[in-house]
Amino acid sequence: MLEPLDLPLSLPADVCQRALDTRDARFDGLLFVGIVTTGIYCRPICPSRRAKPDHRRFFNSAAAAERAGFRPCLRCRPELAPGRALVDAVSRLAHTAAQRIAAGALDGRSVADLAAELGVSERHLRRALRRELGVSPLELAQTHRLLLAKRLLAETALSVIDVAFASGFESLRRFNVAFHERYGMSPSTLRRGASQRGAPPQPESVHGAAIL
Repeated sequence: MLEPLDLPLSLPADVCQRALDTRDARFDGLLFVGIVTTGIYCRPICPSRRAKPDHRRFFNSAAAAERAGFRPCLRCRPELAPGRALVDAVSRLAHTAAQRIAAGALDGRSVADLAAELGVSERHLRRALRRELGVSPLELAQTHRLLLAKRLLAETALSVIDVAFASGFESLRRFNVAFHERYGMSPSTLRRGASQRGAPPQPESVHGAAIL
């Protein structure tokens, strides 16, 4: 049976503090807070009196909070947090992997590398993405690369070769082939069409353009 993922907390500290102060339900299941003065951990929606900010420790999973020595709150019951049950583990894995892939986790790296980072086998990662999204990790990565390239061609003045590398392709030839297979036209054709429709490309650096 797959155990819940225990990945580093990716939310900024100020976002966690604000979510707790406002009891923001959007963060329920995404973070847990341990209170050092009581040794108890809670969901961000817990109705208990809020502890001082410097008495809070944030975790991405109940397992991580318990590993750090905190006990579950009897009022908000962390075991009821959405998306944290074992039955949700596969969809949570797929969602996390999809986020990493969208951020370029497979640009120059393998699916096995990503699976190792997520603490699962490559086979299990492939199965999870196929079940939840209907695509393989490489197919998902290719879609993100091509959509980014399409945007850069239409909205920036980057050369086609710079667009290729900024989008995560390892060669101009592979970029041209993939683009034509997916969209039925060359990158240059798409750029000319965008210019004719009155969308002048904006100058932008390669690094800046790669930011979504």
